[in-house]
Amino acid sequence: MTHPTLSRGNIVLARFPFTDLTGTSLRPAVIVSQGQLGDDIVLVAISSVVRGTLAPTDYTVEANHPEFTSTGLRVTSVIRIHKLATVERSVIVRRLGSLGPQLQAEVDRLLREVLAL
Repeated sequence: MTHPTLSRGNIVLARFPFTDLTGTSLRPAVIVSQGQLGDDIVLVAISSVVRGTLAPTDYTVEANHPEFTSTGLRVTSVIRIHKLATVERSVIVRRLGSLGPQLQAEVDRLLREVLAL
């Protein structure tokens, strides 16, 4: 079976691993690697649960953001930059959309912060 090409900035629906590795959750995530690295892809988790105190590296994408429609997200969501995972391509269910240039710049800025680059 041929998979569609995935690239940096694509938002996908994936089985994202819990940080304690006890399971996964089907959730949106953004690809932060330059596409596939062999059979793997590096993802950042996205959550539609926006409550409580956000981490300094969380980025809220409001439904009224000018680039929101291109993301494929349905509601205001938080990109949790510190929730990084390298996963096999097989955990990706489908592509939802992609980040626009403004959103990509914010993700890149926060990624540099998380990784101290």
